Amino acid sequence: MVSSLEEKIIKTIDERRDEIIQLLKDLIRIPSITGEEGKCQEFVAKKLEEIGIEVDKWQINWEELKKHPAYVPIETMGYKGYEGRPNVVGILKGQKEHPSLIINGHTDVVPIGARNEWKHDPWGGEIEGNFIFGRGACDMKAGIAAMISAVATLVECNVKLKGTLYIESVVDEEAGGNGTLACVIRGYKADAGIIAEPTSLHYLCNSNRGAQFFRIKIEGGSGGLELKYTIPEAIEKAFKIYKAVDDFAAMRQIDVKHPLFKAFPLPAKIPTGICKIQAGDWPSTIPGTCIMEGSLECLPGEDIREVREQFKKYIAFVAQTDPWLKRKPPEVEWFGLWLEAAETPVNHPIVETIKKTSKEILNFEPQIIGGGGSDLRLLNLYADTPSVLYGPGGGAMHGFDEYADLKQLIDYTKNLTVTIVRWCGAT
Repeated sequence: MVSSLEEKIIKTIDERRDEIIQLLKDLIRIPSITGEEGKCQEFVAKKLEEIGIEVDKWQINWEELKKHPAYVPIETMGYKGYEGRPNVVGILKGQKEHPSLIINGHTDVVPIGARNEWKHDPWGGEIEGNFIFGRGACDMKAGIAAMISAVATLVECNVKLKGTLYIESVVDEEAGGNGTLACVIRGYKADAGIIAEPTSLHYLCNSNRGAQFFRIKIEGGSGGLELKYTIPEAIEKAFKIYKAVDDFAAMRQIDVKHPLFKAFPLPAKIPTGICKIQAGDWPSTIPGTCIMEGSLECLPGEDIREVREQFKKYIAFVAQTDPWLKRKPPEVEWFGLWLEAAETPVNHPIVETIKKTSKEILNFEPQIIGGGGSDLRLLNLYADTPSVLYGPGGGAMHGFDEYADLKQLIDYTKNLTVTIVRWCGAT
């Protein structure tokens, strides 16, 4: 049953609807591609300071990060550290004996790609009907806007939380999660966590898949195009390895099972594949090398390190069936992003609290499913903070004309704010 305080919170959020949408628009209008989040993080810090809560803003210590076992080596992906890219944590202090909560979100976004493919300005925050468009609108500045708005609502309604609330606005999530890892190293932990990723209000993810970026190098002969039928071609041999990666992925789709991924809304419940191929530098010269890059993933309950070895052995086995590849085996290399799989029990109190709150406020419960790669594993495995992914939805994440659903933004802000009150307790 919704209490009088919760009714006041819901009414306040309805009254602040235009303000919440404007906040999201302002966030979208600050370009914050991974590595360039500084201005957006300063904006978030200022907003939290204006609300009147304690704000911890700090420069991430890159050398300290590198010492942690969960560190993702961003240097192998071309990133150059964390100068000018602060982490920001807003804090509403409660009492130690009451449940604490982390709400986590990232301000970094992926590049926009070809500008001429966008109908809407990728940095404009243009509104059309119930949708707001722009890079990061869905992933995940709508979540950030809701997080800030939830705290603003609590302060405006003079809510005194019994347990401590942490609002984490982090950098570097798209490159692997070192921003959240920096929060862990700084000592932030709680009794539970909610990561406001765009699951849509109809889904709650209590787990994340593990993942590892890989690079495969295939060698061949090199020379002018007239040598085509006399030397082994790296590109042609790469086709065989490309097919082997696809076959490995298909076998895992059949063999590896997890109850939460039965209802996963996309066919590839364990995505593995090659997404980048590079060979040659001249149209009439046969290249001596072909390099393919992709991502290998695993489900909760699996160890990504063990899956890596299975993958490597399978590629080596396929190479043995080809005379040239037997002599010149493909080189498999791990680089950049890697994630461990993690899972929060489906009956954990934070899951039950969100479900009950959604049922009473939105008239439906979110379906619990497995999630993709995320920062959830860092909170679960290294901060002793059982966490879930739950946030406002939209569409075209990482694509052209990405958008957030404005109705979901407002509904989520209500649900999140009441969930905070119910979890932490309030007076």
